Amino acid sequence: MNLLDLVFPKDMYCVSCGRPLPAQAPGGIALCEGCSDEIEWIDGRSCAKCGRPLADENPMEICRDCAGASAHTGASAHEGASAHTGASAREGASAREGVSAREGASAQKERFFGRGYACALYTGRAAGLVREMKYQGRAWYGDTLSAIMAERYLSMADEATGELPWYDCIVAVPSSPGRKAARGFNQAAVLAEGLSRRAGIPLYRDILARVRETGVMSSLTEEERRQNLGGAFVVNCDMMKRMMGKRVLLVDDICTTGSTADACAEALLATGAQRVDFIVFAIGADARRAKGRPAVVESPGQLRAKGPT
Repeated sequence: MNLLDLVFPKDMYCVSCGRPLPAQAPGGIALCEGCSDEIEWIDGRSCAKCGRPLADENPMEICRDCAGASAHTGASAHEGASAHTGASAREGASAREGVSAREGASAQKERFFGRGYACALYTGRAAGLVREMKYQGRAWYGDTLSAIMAERYLSMADEATGELPWYDCIVAVPSSPGRKAARGFNQAAVLAEGLSRRAGIPLYRDILARVRETGVMSSLTEEERRQNLGGAFVVNCDMMKRMMGKRVLLVDDICTTGSTADACAEALLATGAQRVDFIVFAIGADARRAKGRPAVVESPGQLRAKGPT
């Protein structure tokens, strides 16, 4: 901590608008009420596979990006010792079933990750926070965003037992060496560090490596993203034995179509991981989501009380 941090503590000012907060940020979430109200926090119906909010007109329990995906057969993160629970049997069954009979489509692709969780919709104020963190070098945003992600993790507790999903470790989605050098940090690693500290889940560093540049993918289709990411991630040789039988919580800043999470999960499962779920701060909308209708209204502090979605 430097002198400037002592004089102007970052948790006394909103990270989004810079206004002073009425008191030191509770739980490390330095976000004023006004900015928080502008963020579409995820609540209500969400995809049973990736966690994105579902469009009102989408009758399925999965979003369009996950429709047609056949779930990987890895064991649930909530099976095993201590009866840790998480995604409900209904969610797991929905993910395994893939497209509903109404869709009449056969499985077109496979999801390697088990389940995804997100805090907010990637739009407006939430998207601005992510972009400013990455492209304007504001790594300290990670304190607030990871605190919100920790609240989301705590909201996954089983309603009957109060137990949380069990993960052996947290792994960050890696940046390419070029992007990390340009930004000075890997935003996913910053978020993973904060989440690990708050959730009490060990952080495994340097597990995954991005072995080639994949370029900007914002204009690519789902299939183009999958092809572009093919073979882009590998598990570091020295870490392979460490991943055997592990239940992994993968951390990234955003999820658009789930292709990056899929590519990372595939690499981890290939080296013996038991299951890979992911959590992100923000996620893209269901392609069927009605325009102009807010998906969510809850603040991060209410996520824990609301329970799993």
